[in-house]
Amino acid sequence: MENDKQKKIIAGAGIASGLALLLFLLLKTPPPGLATLHGLVTDAVTGHGIQGINVTLDGYSATTDVQGYYLIEEIAPGTYTAIFADPLGRYETVTV
Repeated sequence: MENDKQKKIIAGAGIASGLALLLFLLLKTPPPGLATLHGLVTDAVTGHGIQGINVTLDGYSATTDVQGYYLIEEIAPGTYTAIFADPLGRYETVTV
């Protein structure tokens, strides 16, 4: 009897985890017609990711994390200018 109860708890946890993952994926998928931009900002000499770089895309923005990654979601179709700027002045600003 105890094993059946444990199996039900484990199965329930598995279903809850699966639903949580599905919800996460649905929330992370941009609406139709919109895009996501992501990338990694690295030091040209060391190749290491740079934390704290502001990435702006004509009104959209993100800041790189501790590993140098950034993510900008739900971008409308169009042509954009991307600016990578270091608010601490360690690196020069790059416009693409």
